[in-house]
Amino acid sequence: MISFFRFNLIIFASVIVSVLLLSLLDLLFSPNRKQLTLERSLPKQVERHQEESLRLIITNKGDKPAQFIWTDDLPESISTTRPTLTTIEANQTLTIDQPIQANQRGLFPIQNVYLRYQSLFGLWQKQRTYVIKNTIKVIPNLSESRDYLSSAQKYLLHEGSKIRKQVSGSGEFAKVRQYVVGDDPRKINWHQSAKLNEMMVNEYEPEHGKQIIIMIDCGRMMGVELEKGNRLERSIEAALTVATAALDHGDYVSVVAFAKDINVYVPPGKGLSHLQTILQAIYSLTVEATESNYLAAVQFIRTEQTKRSMVILFSDVNQFFLDKQTLFLIKQLKKRHLFIGIGIKDEWKQRNIALQPNSMYEAMRKTVAQQIELSNRREMLKWKKLGLDLIEAKADDLAVTTVSYYIDQLNRGAL
Repeated sequence: MISFFRFNLIIFASVIVSVLLLSLLDLLFSPNRKQLTLERSLPKQVERHQEESLRLIITNKGDKPAQFIWTDDLPESISTTRPTLTTIEANQTLTIDQPIQANQRGLFPIQNVYLRYQSLFGLWQKQRTYVIKNTIKVIPNLSESRDYLSSAQKYLLHEGSKIRKQVSGSGEFAKVRQYVVGDDPRKINWHQSAKLNEMMVNEYEPEHGKQIIIMIDCGRMMGVELEKGNRLERSIEAALTVATAALDHGDYVSVVAFAKDINVYVPPGKGLSHLQTILQAIYSLTVEATESNYLAAVQFIRTEQTKRSMVILFSDVNQFFLDKQTLFLIKQLKKRHLFIGIGIKDEWKQRNIALQPNSMYEAMRKTVAQQIELSNRREMLKWKKLGLDLIEAKADDLAVTTVSYYIDQLNRGAL
């Protein structure tokens, strides 16, 4: 019995010694920390919800292969894929493009990369922290602005039923096109009509050099979450799109962002280069947990801008109906400027209006949503009779609706 126990003990000790020797051998053939170097490069500026890539360059200067996995200290607002175990051969340089997508605007510091690599048999793991200080600036999504610049004619020269009447012969001549129902008969080009044997009309672009003021409300009501971002996010992107249209058209654009106080003011500027000035000034705007101070904003505009301008306010237009002082302030502003209030439609209200009720609870929700909609329409009509335009659009249509209104007002000669 004792000899059998000694035999088992010898086997156990042999196994332990073998494992230790194998472990030490595995450690001996694992890369040294200094033999693995890492570099990181990333774009200094990315757009919200636009996929970019972060590049890692890892070099194994040793004569042994290694398996590694890495992670970094990206903020939670920047999503990325989870890294997988990767093999790097001896004396090899590996380039890895890691996809990232930013979901929140702002300036974010990124510092550490943590590299964990294991030995050949996976018995040992080592970790090294690489301190690489970077910052990444997340700006608003500019896809709408790019779409405008790539197809400006679609916005600047409305055709058919989309075109609004403009002062006959006003603006710069753009082109001759076919007559469509609704065109101004005074713009018929009789010479070209006779030559081509079909009715042709002259088309004009609006005059350039107008003053456009973009107001962005950063009060608490702009923090309402939407399917993609919140009201402020979508309003900033729409504001940049209409700024692109106005600057591309040759107009002067200024921007006022406010909540309790004036947060940002960008003086009037001209040319597409001014868009970068606006972008750098407003890219980090955030929602404030305070009520919007329309009195301060209106007084600021009346002081800073004495020339007649088009004032485009991005806000929650529904709150105008609850505050009589706001109506008074906007009426004062209208004495000198052309005013338009732009808001995003309430998604909850729209969903419930379209609801096909299957229960008493759903029927009540639909009724309440319809009552709110009717009340808002009555208030909008009241503002319209005072010459004050309020428009609500779906979040995805906000930029297009605003640009269309801007062009329409120029075509009408409203400024």
